[in-house]
Amino acid sequence: MTKATMVPLLENLFQYDDPVLILNTSCNIESISNKAAQILNLDEEIGKPLPMDDLSQSRWNSFLKRIRQEKFSFSSFNIKGKDSAYKEIKVFGMFLKKNNLVFLKILNEDSDNKFQLYRKHFLNDLPYGLLFFKDEMINEFNSRAIELLDIDLGNISNLSFDSFLSKYFDYGYKKLQFLSELKAFGHATLEVKRLNRQNEERYLTMNCKYFHYLDMIVVSIVDHTETVKLKQKVKELEHFSEIGKISANITHELKNALTSLKGFMELLKFNTTEEGKKYIKIIESEMQRMETILSEILYLAKPTKFIKEKVSMLHVIEEVIEIMQPQAYKNHVVIQLKADEECDSMITGNVNHLKQMFINLVKNAIEVMENGGTITIELKNICNKVQVLIQDEGTGIPEENLNKLFTPFFTTKDEGTGLGLSLVKKVVDEHHGKISVESIVDVGSTFILEFPGYTENYTKYYYDENQMKKLLASRTANSVPLV
Repeated sequence: MTKATMVPLLENLFQYDDPVLILNTSCNIESISNKAAQILNLDEEIGKPLPMDDLSQSRWNSFLKRIRQEKFSFSSFNIKGKDSAYKEIKVFGMFLKKNNLVFLKILNEDSDNKFQLYRKHFLNDLPYGLLFFKDEMINEFNSRAIELLDIDLGNISNLSFDSFLSKYFDYGYKKLQFLSELKAFGHATLEVKRLNRQNEERYLTMNCKYFHYLDMIVVSIVDHTETVKLKQKVKELEHFSEIGKISANITHELKNALTSLKGFMELLKFNTTEEGKKYIKIIESEMQRMETILSEILYLAKPTKFIKEKVSMLHVIEEVIEIMQPQAYKNHVVIQLKADEECDSMITGNVNHLKQMFINLVKNAIEVMENGGTITIELKNICNKVQVLIQDEGTGIPEENLNKLFTPFFTTKDEGTGLGLSLVKKVVDEHHGKISVESIVDVGSTFILEFPGYTENYTKYYYDENQMKKLLASRTANSVPLV
C-alpha cells in the first residue's frame, strides 16, 4: 500500500499548502495533502475509508448526491483522528465525473469567513433578486431583492415564507395551489405587477425552487418591466397599424363622396332661394370642416413619403405666429417669441409638416385661455439640439390626462376630434424629436419640443421606394444631395 500523497491534478487546482483530499464515491481516500492530514490528525494509507460517525456518513450520502447533480456543494463532517477524538470540519466539494472522484477542501474559520464575505458581494452584484428561506423563515437575501420588492429592512428578519407569499395572493386558495405545485414539482412561478416608490408599474417574475436536501426555498426575482412594456407597445402599434389601414380606406372613400357633394352644392346655388343659399353656406362650412378632419386622419394613417430639407425653425415659428395673430387678437391673446440672436435654429425637416404642427399647438393654447392671456414661444440651443417651448396661461391639464394627450381621438373638448396632438406627435417622431408636457392646473401648460440640429456633413433621409431608386441612381460616392 502506498502512502497518501498529493496527486498532480490537485496541485494544479489548489495551492500546495491547501488542506485538500481526494475521495472516491465510497468515501475511500485516494489522495490527501499534508495540511489536510495535519488538521484531521490522520496518518492513513490510500484506499482506506475516511473515518466518520454515523451522522456524517448519512450526510456524505446526501452530499454525494448533490455534487453529482450540481457539480459542487458544501457540507460538514465529524472525522475521527488517530487519537480516537472526533473533529468537525466544514468542506467545499467538487465532483469530477470523468474520474468519478470527489475533491474536498477543508474550510478553516478564516477561509469560511472570507467565503461568506465573497458570497455576500457576489449576491449583491447579481442583476436579479434572491431570497433564501430556511425552515420557512428568511435566511439570506441580496440588495436587488430588497430594491425590487421594497421590503422593510426592519422587519425582514421576521419574514416567513407564508407571510411573504400572502403579499402577492388575493385569495387563500390561490396561495395553497401555488404551495401545492411547489411541493409536488419542486418549483413554481409567480407573476407580479406592483407599483414602486415612484408610482411606476413594475412587472416581476418570481421563480421559487425547493431544495429538499437543504430544506431551503430559494426565490429569484427578475424584473421584466421593459420586456412587458415593449410587448405592449408592439401590440399597440400593430393595433394602430390595422386601424390606420382601415381609416385610410374609409377616409379616401369619404373624401370622394365629399367631392361629389361639393359639385352638387355648386349646382344648387343657381336653383335655390336667398334663404336656401344661407343654408347652403352653412353646409359648405361643415363640409369644409369634415374635409379638414378627414385630411388629418389620412395624414395620421398613411406612411410618410417625403424628403426632408434644411429648415430654419425660427422662420417657421415666425410664419406660424403671423398666421395665428388674427385668431389670437380675436381671443385677447398675445403671442410673444423669445429667441437669442446667436441661436442656431437650423434642423433637417419638412417645412409644411412643421408649420402645421406649430399651428395646432398655438391653436390649442389659444383655445384653453378663455379669458385671454399670453402665449410665450421660446427658442433655444442645447447640446446641438433645437428646443422649442410653448407656454400658455390656460386651465392646465390634470395629471391623470398627461399620458393620454397624444392618443388618437382622446380629447377633453366638447367639440374636439382628438387628432390635433396626435398629428403633433407624428410630426415630432418623423423628425426624430422628443416632446414632453409640464402642466399645473389653473396655472398653465408648457409643451417642450426638442429636435436634432442640422449637421452639414451628415444628415439622415427618409424616402419612399421610388425616391430611393432615383437617389441611388444619382448619388455620388462621398455625399448625399439635399433635395
